[in-house]
Amino acid sequence: MGANLEYGEWVIRSYPERDGHHWHSRAAVARRSLDAAHDDEMFTFSDIGYFDTENEARDRGIAWAKAWLDAIFNCPDIGLIRG
Repeated sequence: MGANLEYGEWVIRSYPERDGHHWHSRAAVARRSLDAAHDDEMFTFSDIGYFDTENEARDRGIAWAKAWLDAIFNCPDIGLIRG
């Protein structure tokens, strides 16, 4: 089962996908533009790694997306699981 997490002004969506006997970690990050003149932003990452369990793949997708946002946008950690 995937998970959505609020992280700063971004929403992280981690969605593992079963591939044979392993789980493929995937994630997407998105934020809405507050200015109607600008488009919303969304980035999708589909090759984060393979894991033995769905939970490991989901958790790695979240951790990877947080690290990417921290490096690119300097986001604060205010995560709230939304399910």
